[in-house]
This record gives sequence, C-alpha cells and structure tokens, in this order.
Amino acid sequence: MPKKVRIVIIVVALAVFCYSGYNLAWNYYQEITANRGLDNIKEAAIVEIEIEFPAEEETAPEPFSTMSVDFDALSGINTDIIAWLYMPGTPVSYPVLHGTDNHYYLNITFDKKHNVLGSIFQDYRNDADFEDLNTIIYGHNTRNDSMFGSLKRYKDQAYAEENRYIHIIREDETRVYEIFSIYETLATSNTYTIYFNSDETYAEYLEDMASKTIVNAGSPPGRISGGSGPESIITLSTCTTDDRAARLVIQGTLVYIYPDAQSPQ
Repeated sequence: MPKKVRIVIIVVALAVFCYSGYNLAWNYYQEITANRGLDNIKEAAIVEIEIEFPAEEETAPEPFSTMSVDFDALSGINTDIIAWLYMPGTPVSYPVLHGTDNHYYLNITFDKKHNVLGSIFQDYRNDADFEDLNTIIYGHNTRNDSMFGSLKRYKDQAYAEENRYIHIIREDETRVYEIFSIYETLATSNTYTIYFNSDETYAEYLEDMASKTIVNAGSPPGRISGGSGPESIITLSTCTTDDRAARLVIQGTLVYIYPDAQSPQ
C-alpha cells in the first residue's frame, strides 16, 4: 500500500475517533447538566410525604408513599408542565410536559434548554387533564436510570411485582395506576390508539394489550368505585436499544384517585 494512502487512512481514522470521542463527551456532559437541573427542580418543587389511603375504600391500593408538588413553582418555570410522574420504588420522578407536537420535548428540557435527554412529555393529542381513555407519556431510554432508562427493569418479574404503581400527581389530585402489561411493540402499532368508537372497541383493545405482557403484571383493567366498563389507562413508552422502530411499553389501569393530595389534612 502506498505511503500516502496509509497516511490518509490514518488521518481519517483519527478524525473518526476524535469525532466519536467528542460526541460521547458532549452527550455525557448534557446528561450531567440535565440531571443536575432535574435534581434542582425536585428539591425546589416536591416534598415527599406518606398518605394513608382510607381503609373503607376497598378498591384503593395498599398504602405507599407519594409526594406533594408545588405547582406554582413549576408553572413559574414552564406553563407546559401539567403534572408530576412518580413511580414509587423506582428512579422515575419527573415533571410531565405537554407541547403542541411529539417532537419539541424530545430534545428540550422542562426549563426549555436544548439537551439530548429531553423531557418526559404527554402525547400532544391527549387532553392535559388525563381524562382520555388512553393517556400516552414518552421519555428517552438512557444508558443509566435517568428519564425512562429504568423502565427496562420491568422485564424482570420480581421488579415488576415490587413496583406495580404509577402516580400522576396533579394540582388537585393524585391518580394512581396499577401496571397490567409490559411488552415491546412497534412505534406504529395500535398501542398508541387514543380515541375509541365504543366501549366494546376499547374493551377489545385492553384485552389485546393485556395479552401482550411478557411478565405477570398487576390486575387486568377494571373500574374504580363501582360502575360498568373498564377504566382509563396510562401508557409509558420509550425506545429500545435493539431496534430503532421498537418501543418498550408499560401500561397501567386507573385504580384510585386521591383528591387534594397536595394538601393532605
């Protein structure tokens, strides 16, 4: 091989190596910056408390910790913050953003700074009040446990059994969901259906979702406080490391609404 060709190959290889190293270092720096910002907002906006669910409420889950959130402080940072997502026993504890599309907050943090970690955000098609039959929340799958990086732990049966609940904390209530299905699917699958033509169509959808689970999760979708028909659900979605088109999905059904959880008496 001619000497000049070898030199060109070496130079190109060094350039690729330096560029890759720069990207790794830059991404690592952004992760540190984003996590520091999240730590700051958690310190400023939340106070962990214990809530004893009323014993007479047979449909209420067992007592576990939740938190009080200062939504005045959050709205002062970004009015797109609509709730706080909290999964007891896991690293998941983040503000939930609601934008005008499903792209903006992929790389924009809760305080509107550009960052590869982005935000935890609700599907723009959903109503911000979490009253849709299927509310979808997205977050990045990181190398560490930040954002939705820890959701892959739910592939383990013991972990799924020990961490069964999802809290959506709003200004006037805490909505508690019990996980019923954990699986991988394509980004184009019917998992991401939000609107349904009838109760029967929705019931068929829930049965389909429950059948996909790869571990034995919680109870199948039911209904809180009596009544007929299935309750609304929440869908947490993140990408997988094996396939860019695939998504890891965790779905939970609404089992309890704790009103005024921000100011328990």
